[in-house]
Amino acid sequence: MVMKLILAAILCFPAVALAEVTSFSIVPSATDAAIKTFDEPHWIYIDRGIVIDRDAKRPPARNQLLLWLTGTGGEGRTAQGFSNLAASLGYHVITLMYPNDIPATACANDSDPQSFENFRLAIIQGGRASYQNGRKELSIERPESIEHRLIKLLQHLQQKRPRENWRQFLGADGSIRWESVAVAGQSQGGGHAALMGIKHQVARVICFGAPKDYSRKLNAPAAWYGLKSATPKNRFFAFNHHQDPKGCTPEQLLGNLQALGLDAFGSPAEVDTEASPYRRARILYTSFPAVNVTGVDSEGAKTAHGSAISTRNADHWKEVWTYLLTE
Repeated sequence: MVMKLILAAILCFPAVALAEVTSFSIVPSATDAAIKTFDEPHWIYIDRGIVIDRDAKRPPARNQLLLWLTGTGGEGRTAQGFSNLAASLGYHVITLMYPNDIPATACANDSDPQSFENFRLAIIQGGRASYQNGRKELSIERPESIEHRLIKLLQHLQQKRPRENWRQFLGADGSIRWESVAVAGQSQGGGHAALMGIKHQVARVICFGAPKDYSRKLNAPAAWYGLKSATPKNRFFAFNHHQDPKGCTPEQLLGNLQALGLDAFGSPAEVDTEASPYRRARILYTSFPAVNVTGVDSEGAKTAHGSAISTRNADHWKEVWTYLLTE
């Protein structure tokens, strides 16, 4: 009787099953025994109907990897709604677990203008960086870095799931093919994404609740925003909440985006009142949901900081997210 019910359910919903995005997890240490820390799972999202079957009724495969980086203290399965949408639009999607226990705001009172950049590069590439004016040191071994974890995960996926063609994101020498990677993230992860776009020519950069690197000591945006960018600036996008005070004030965040040069593509678009494609602006803002921010650590501040990427808002943001992923 149970088997008959299972068969009936399968027969009733074949189209839905075929159309669903496949998601699964892999712990970092399963891809390389040298990875010892931050071993909560990576999450992977892929629509096999698009990337394998090449269903003509579906969006075409983009042949691009969307690399998602969570914020401070976050785990791999964040931005589930955004990741599902990206996969349904033809991306291969990886949400990567990486060392993220120390916020980049630890550098905000440093007198060294390179402090933010050095701190982030230690996490991205592996290495050492001092912060809090040299009183503390961040040390990330190369196997624990974002880049190494991504390389090992792509190699693992290609070995275990070759039909999905994960090797297209690696060069012949085993390095990352940055030009086929879109980097995105929230908060600390959004800052990493922006710096990775500065250092490498990537397909696009998408920042949520970011970038927040503002020096309180020097009363200025981080120096790295002004570096020559390997990625054309029209490929950078930022989506933020007007009342988000995390990391820096809303006014300082706007200053960061201007220092990054994104105001060259028009004044910030208000997605609550403007329609897609939002004048093709690269700076997007919202006031949804309305919040009462009574302090940096208040519930209102927390809600504002995560609003633009919250999975609970997935239906509300579908049009905005689609713009960020496809414009």
